[in-house]
Amino acid sequence: MGAEHVKSFLSWLACERYVAVNTQKVALNALVFMYHKVLKQDLGELDFKLAQKQRRLPIVLTPEEVLKILAKLDGRNKTIVEMLYGSGLRVNECLALRVQDICLKSFAVTIRGGKGNKDRQSILSQQLVAPLTKLITAALAPRCLSH
Repeated sequence: MGAEHVKSFLSWLACERYVAVNTQKVALNALVFMYHKVLKQDLGELDFKLAQKQRRLPIVLTPEEVLKILAKLDGRNKTIVEMLYGSGLRVNECLALRVQDICLKSFAVTIRGGKGNKDRQSILSQQLVAPLTKLITAALAPRCLSH
């Protein structure tokens, strides 16, 4: 096996398997390392077809499917799922939200320590103002403890 086989393999990854750019780079680096360090061969210039940057977002559920799911929910659970869908939150981000992270006036949600431990802002659906206000009021109300 030589440079032609490596070139064919890397082009095959891009054209037939439609791998991500980074996947092709990892394969290239692994092969270059093996040829250079293990086989003591120089591959020279490899003119292979580069993988294309993937530009489509995955569609997991259609809007109609989301509405069917939301129709089966109520209360706090419905509000949580609406936050996930409407604001683009991850489950852990939604469950870690604090009252001060939600701005009902400007319809914004601040996500702290999200993916990559980064903070970001997202939109808040106007439909969620009433349910969130109800949940926040219930959470802040003093609780009666019976002995």
